[in-house]
Amino acid sequence: MKKLTLTVLAVMTAMSFWAQQPLCPMKEGVTLLYEMKNAKGKVQTYARQTVTSVEGSGNNLTLIISSEVLDAKKKPTKAPIVSYTYKVENGAVVVDPTAMMNSISAGLPVEGSAEGTPLVLPANMKANDALPDCEMNMQVAFMKISASYTDGVCEGDEDITTPAGTFNCKKVKFNCKSTAMGIKSDLILHSWYAPGIGIVKQDAYNKGKLSTTQELVAVSN
Repeated sequence: MKKLTLTVLAVMTAMSFWAQQPLCPMKEGVTLLYEMKNAKGKVQTYARQTVTSVEGSGNNLTLIISSEVLDAKKKPTKAPIVSYTYKVENGAVVVDPTAMMNSISAGLPVEGSAEGTPLVLPANMKANDALPDCEMNMQVAFMKISASYTDGVCEGDEDITTPAGTFNCKKVKFNCKSTAMGIKSDLILHSWYAPGIGIVKQDAYNKGKLSTTQELVAVSN
């Protein structure tokens, strides 16, 4: 009985650790390959993200991630390779505005600058938990872009299967409004984040219709 009790406690402890892992990659050298598809499901491009640096320990980390765009045949393009920063503070992922700028561009790396408030993703969020708003101002080439993520909510846990595997994820919803060169965009984003991995899938809806999908298709160390 004692051994059984210890075994159960060990399993519960392991499950608890896994559940509390930050919602981002945590190991230097990990590479994530994402597929970008249009509303009809046709692959447009790929994005390859690599963790180039990890500093800190436990639930307090600073990660540098490089992002490269590939064409529909997974060949490098002339788009620049850019780097951005993720921070993990007491287990919550804090995504800086520069990283969010790439999210605005459907996950593709772009050169530019950004400032504003970060996106915060607690590891222990649960269904119906509200998430803080995120606002930013960006300069991309000659364009000025303003964007906001509002009405964020955790929609609960959900298993998602992609070509990269099956992941138990936190599903998150945000309203994303942006303005660029006088053109306004109003999207609903549904995103799935896995502990120790980060984003696994993201669907963007425009006026109730699917606009783009970003999906994790490969993970390598």
